[in-house]
Amino acid sequence: MGVNRIASICLAGALAVGGTGLGTAALGADMAVKAPPPSPWVLDVHGFVDVSFGNTRVTGGGMLLYPTSSALVQPSIGVSLDIYKDKSGFINSFSVFAGIWNEVVPDLGSLQSAAGWRHWQEMDWWVGVKVGFAQHWTLTAQHLEFVFPSPYPTSFPPTGATFQLPTAVNDVFTLSFNDAYLGLPVTFNPYFQIFYTERGGSTVIWGKKSDTYRLEAGIVPTISLAKPYGIPLTISAPIFVEFGPSNFWNRNDGTTNVCGTLSNQPCALSNLAYYSAGLQGKYTIDSGVVPKRLGTWYVKGGFQWYHITNEALLAAQTADANALYVVQHFADAKKDPVVWSGGVGFSW
Repeated sequence: MGVNRIASICLAGALAVGGTGLGTAALGADMAVKAPPPSPWVLDVHGFVDVSFGNTRVTGGGMLLYPTSSALVQPSIGVSLDIYKDKSGFINSFSVFAGIWNEVVPDLGSLQSAAGWRHWQEMDWWVGVKVGFAQHWTLTAQHLEFVFPSPYPTSFPPTGATFQLPTAVNDVFTLSFNDAYLGLPVTFNPYFQIFYTERGGSTVIWGKKSDTYRLEAGIVPTISLAKPYGIPLTISAPIFVEFGPSNFWNRNDGTTNVCGTLSNQPCALSNLAYYSAGLQGKYTIDSGVVPKRLGTWYVKGGFQWYHITNEALLAAQTADANALYVVQHFADAKKDPVVWSGGVGFSW
């Protein structure tokens, strides 16, 4: 049976429907067909490449790792896959992400010839999920591991004996709020974070070695100069405080008597680790300089100040082999380090 014949039979069947049905069919033939709503299920890929530089580093737990005269290079790369997007529902988005970060000390000074010290200090990797909900909220859950690529010397100057730091296995949960919808010139972006250490030893030297956690609460006041002034510059001022159970920083089991004038006294127990404030700037390079097909490029710079109050954290500056021995005595511990940083990168 030919196509025209099939069409004739179908038309005859339609005309056999009388009354209101025929009228509706005739009117429908002249009406535009409304497209179905777009599916919330998507597969959008985003990512970033970043190379940062700094004079030192303070870890999330509050440990100063290097003398402030150090020079650090920190390359990282990450990718994110958006799976679900729906602005009208309670669940607005769902994505998965993963990344890797490294830290290199190009110049170890007098330690370059010392057996056991190496330029490549640390590698971190993570994988996680992010859920946007109730229009302005985001919940992020990620698995994060700190990997140390090769052994450290047990003493300074090294005697030849070395030890291998175990991989620190952690999980991080962050709840954040985006207040941009308020239309204020400055957004505050409050957040709350739980950092849980599964195993692998204390990430701050003298703390509990497994099954422990710390908390962070902060805001990130941010202003963009793009709309009001046409300058592709974003300025932010991260402000946060680190706190939690005292045993995260001091397990207090008889092995942590490392404070006092002679570094042999018990360290005071405290639920507060440190608080921090800083100023960061990020300038987006114009697409006339770098074509958009090559990603959105940027340069960045700023500083972050830390006021460390926890005695066990201060004592860790005298005992951490990875810190290249920041200070030799507890009394000399740096309570107010400033981390200066800069970098370049792109995203897509």
